[in-house]
Amino acid sequence: MFSFSTLSVAATIALSAFTSALPLSGRDVPLVGGLPVVGGVVEGLTKGLPGVGRDLPVVGSLPIVGGLTSAVSDIPVVGSVLRRDAPQSVAAILTQAHEQLLAPTDQLKFVTKQNATVAAITGPAGEIKTILINTVHAIQGLTGQPVEVILASVDGTVQLAAHELATIVAAVLTLVFGALGAVLTILGGAVEPALFALLADVGAVVGILLGAVVAVLGTVVGDLIAILVPLLSTVVPFILTLNIATVIKLLGL
Repeated sequence: MFSFSTLSVAATIALSAFTSALPLSGRDVPLVGGLPVVGGVVEGLTKGLPGVGRDLPVVGSLPIVGGLTSAVSDIPVVGSVLRRDAPQSVAAILTQAHEQLLAPTDQLKFVTKQNATVAAITGPAGEIKTILINTVHAIQGLTGQPVEVILASVDGTVQLAAHELATIVAAVLTLVFGALGAVLTILGGAVEPALFALLADVGAVVGILLGAVVAVLGTVVGDLIAILVPLLSTVVPFILTLNIATVIKLLGL
């Protein structure tokens, strides 16, 4: 009688002979623990198998991220977040202009009799004019837009009333004419003609901006001027001194 150990040895020999007879495709499949990570998964599993998996793309080579990013970027934003190409409201345009005007108007406010010259003031005056002209174009771009767009608040969440819009308009006009008035005040009656013309030229562009604002808001905010005039009381003397005809006519001064 064969012992148990003898049977075990015989079984081992038989199994060894069986596996030796297997084709390479069966013997070359690696154990799971020995597979390379990610990129080698397909190669490790199919190595030695004829015609299987050799044309499969590796995960890392799939163009997923780039395509997904470009697809997402084409989706329009909805809700309370404005698209980049959405028109700004009057309030948003003028608020942005006010922020841009702070630096150059400050330069005029702090002039002295010694540096209140055409050469020194031409720079900030030109910067103020450029900002105002760009603002005029932005305001004119609102022509034909819905009332909801024209009257929207800075963040676009609500529509502004007439007194709120007048306050924003007055802030821009007061800022610029206040700066021009600071130069007039520091020089008193000794303003040379060239410098006076430079200041009046800036004031004239303010008049163009006011005209554009009135043209856009006039059909939807009828009492804008009546509310605006009292808010400009501190700069009305400078408007009259510089004889800014457009502003004087629009405000009925």
